[in-house]
Amino acid sequence: MAANRHEGLLVLCVDRDNDLYHKTGISSPVIGRSECLKAAESLAIADPEEADANAIFAAIKEYDSLISKGVKVEIAIVTGTFEGGIEADMKIRREMSMILERYKIDGVIFVSDGVEDEILVPVIQALAPIVSVKRIVIKHSGSVEESYMIIGRYLKMLVFDPRYSKYFLGLPGIFLLIFATLIYFNLVSEALIGALFFLGIIFIIRGFGVDKTVGQVRRLTPSSYIKIFSIFGMLIMFVIAFYRGFVGLGNTLEFKTVMLDPSQLLEKLPFLLGVFIENALLFIWSGAGIYYVGHILHSLIKGTVYMVFR
Repeated sequence: MAANRHEGLLVLCVDRDNDLYHKTGISSPVIGRSECLKAAESLAIADPEEADANAIFAAIKEYDSLISKGVKVEIAIVTGTFEGGIEADMKIRREMSMILERYKIDGVIFVSDGVEDEILVPVIQALAPIVSVKRIVIKHSGSVEESYMIIGRYLKMLVFDPRYSKYFLGLPGIFLLIFATLIYFNLVSEALIGALFFLGIIFIIRGFGVDKTVGQVRRLTPSSYIKIFSIFGMLIMFVIAFYRGFVGLGNTLEFKTVMLDPSQLLEKLPFLLGVFIENALLFIWSGAGIYYVGHILHSLIKGTVYMVFR
């Protein structure tokens, strides 16, 4: 079978979020110039502003240019999933493997419409050598009016696209609702503390990947449960640390003075920070200790101790 495979280059266009299927119903992989041209035309008709359509047309142009020079070349489109992430990358890898079973590829010319697709370079590189990367940038007029139109389109995407609106509108909406409620009941200081606490929780969740870990609960191993409990234990200790720190501040005369006269904040700030750290430090260290002990146990079970302090 290998003897019947074609040899040469592959012009590859990747649609990581699978707009091709969701907007045209065309499944991937799409192989061959005529099929890719049909896909590009269908996508451009379905959404004239779709950047992936321009990338496919650019791939076809590159294909034609190589053919005119006598180069043996094939063209294909592979797609990921609407949700993106690991599932999208695995689907792209599977489709790329299907193409490689049919064609003997000496090198890949990777055509991309942006940074997000270029993340896939290592995925493709693991299957076939990439000899060139072509990034397509859509040209726009320099006028102020068209710049406003482009900004408006992106804002519309942030508001109406569920992939982005839950972060751009949902979380800030919850934050503003709680903040406004506390201010209404004349709890301004509590509102500020709550705002900092809310932002801190978000930073911790994203920084330590808590959301991804929770999302994989069904596939957890015993070592993963240890890691989850260590993360939640750390979060609990951090919450207690902040609580103890603020309680310690509230018991000082300097804090009460600053609350009555905020102009003295800079003068009292070093002392207040010292009090906060003194009351919170034990719990902060305890939280860090719980996390690293859990991480060590997790790594011992998996046999990857060297990754504990990555």
